[in-house]
Amino acid sequence: MRITSQTVRDALIRSLADEYCRKIILSTIDKAQSVEELSKSESIPISTAYRRVNEMKDIGILTVEKTVLTEEGKKFELYRSAFKTIHMDLNPAEILLDVELNEDVAGRLSRLWTSMRA
Repeated sequence: MRITSQTVRDALIRSLADEYCRKIILSTIDKAQSVEELSKSESIPISTAYRRVNEMKDIGILTVEKTVLTEEGKKFELYRSAFKTIHMDLNPAEILLDVELNEDVAGRLSRLWTSMRA
């Protein structure tokens, strides 16, 4: 799938250039994780991890795989990368980004859209 939105393309390129965002994206390709898990496993300050995750969630780079409610009543979300692969092509006129959606994320989105139409 080609990213055609200039806004999304620029945000994705900025995210890949940022060390913390890149760590978060790579860590969530195969397994959803909470912000706290990402902060600890990738040595990212917790406030920075929350900020980066929220920024990437807002533009669609990360998705919420599930919301967990603990026995104590605390709620937190597990995040997953929306993309499995990203291919970048450069030419004199523009940067082209082709992405492969993360299969699990794509399947969930498809089921959600199907259920909304029913």
